[in-house]
Amino acid sequence: MRWRVAAALGLVLASRPALAVCDLSQVVGYQLVFGKTIEAYIEDGKRVNGFEGCTRDRVLVFTDNTGVRCKETFLHSAHLPKAYLFAKSANDLKLCVDDDMYDVGPPG
Repeated sequence: MRWRVAAALGLVLASRPALAVCDLSQVVGYQLVFGKTIEAYIEDGKRVNGFEGCTRDRVLVFTDNTGVRCKETFLHSAHLPKAYLFAKSANDLKLCVDDDMYDVGPPG
């Protein structure tokens, strides 16, 4: 009986997706501001549902309609990813999405 439980547990653990996290050494000295879900982005004045990473000046929109502006380009695709914002000052912000860290700023 024990070997069956161990085998079943092994199958469950092997089928779980790996957890991805940002390298938190990049945000030493920063403060965690929030964790929110990215719903859309605004680029060239158009709102597009989904997440396709950052391009310079793209605004990422969270489900509560707040947002941040990308300072760099880093392409990444995900469906409604959870994002964590870290701040050192009002203009020194970093956003962790999955295992990628983005330099971002205020949306306006």
